[in-house]
Amino acid sequence: MKTILKNLFALTLFLSIGIFTSCSDDDDNKKDDRNPVQIAKNHDTALLLCSFGSTYEQPQATYEKIIADYKAAYPNTDIYLSFTSRTIVSRVYAQLGKAFAQPDLWLTAIGAAGYKTVYVQSLHIIPGEEYLSLMNTDVKKNFMVPFPDIRVAKSSCLLEADEDVEAVSKVLYNYYKPRLDKGELVALMGHGNPDKEYNQANAMYDKLEVALQKLSGEKNIFVGTVDWGDKMFSHIREEVTSFAQRKGKQPKDITISLSPLMSIAGDHAQNDLLGDLEDGQTVDKVDPNENDHEAQYSWKLKLEKMGFIISTNGTLTGSNNFNVIGLADHKDIRTIWVNHMKEAVKNAESWNEHLGL
Repeated sequence: MKTILKNLFALTLFLSIGIFTSCSDDDDNKKDDRNPVQIAKNHDTALLLCSFGSTYEQPQATYEKIIADYKAAYPNTDIYLSFTSRTIVSRVYAQLGKAFAQPDLWLTAIGAAGYKTVYVQSLHIIPGEEYLSLMNTDVKKNFMVPFPDIRVAKSSCLLEADEDVEAVSKVLYNYYKPRLDKGELVALMGHGNPDKEYNQANAMYDKLEVALQKLSGEKNIFVGTVDWGDKMFSHIREEVTSFAQRKGKQPKDITISLSPLMSIAGDHAQNDLLGDLEDGQTVDKVDPNENDHEAQYSWKLKLEKMGFIISTNGTLTGSNNFNVIGLADHKDIRTIWVNHMKEAVKNAESWNEHLGL
């Protein structure tokens, strides 16, 4: 993991989706590093895309695909992209020279700019902590209440309802079917929430795995997570081992495709899922049975240590041959998000309308 920088930089960056400034000063002066963004208003409606964010170069192209889809769907709208992680915001500028801001900063600036309508699109996968914080705190409490006359459409995350699970499972199954038909296994890594109060949201991973296996006809495609205790690497380890035993095969005779079940192929995909040995680590120390919550090695390294073959299709992280894709790289998955927005727009309302004023 890269070291978190303590300093942010003053900057101004002109984007096709807006003009804003994100400023900060060094910690020694203890000045506010969350100055509001500045917006160039061209329409009466603003659309804010909200992602956790990524410091990696490759996912930036995925974000461009998302923006292009929403521009096509909402041509008379000012579209902005926000990162919910403050740490990511500072690191992505330092590493890539690109400026972003958190949703609360965007929303404050959007309200002050005089927009009549605001669409907010969550790019999260499940209705967990990040998603609920965005919609309940950033949007409802801190934006709609202070700006009670602005009409707001809150568009859901990818897997909000059972019909979303069915739709996503069909897209993913059709994509991985050629590999499954060749006898390969597929393991998908979601993020998940560690706290039990979000188990209802985490359950969407269970539902997705069940739906995928129903389409496949057998247990050869699996869903695990980084943080949900009931479905971390140990779940994947047990499932692929069970598959090998059922088929009477040795791990060396089985190829596994690994993919992120996240909107973009960022840090978790390139490190927790597909990462190689880090400084000081050696192959002989890789432990497939290490504690899930204290994991030091990637899924790839642990599965290889177990003897399985890891497919190179979608698992190469080198800058010259990068081929890892996130969910938002699938056009049909992005369409599900856009359709969520279309439904949300039908129910857009201001806080005053909500209160019947």
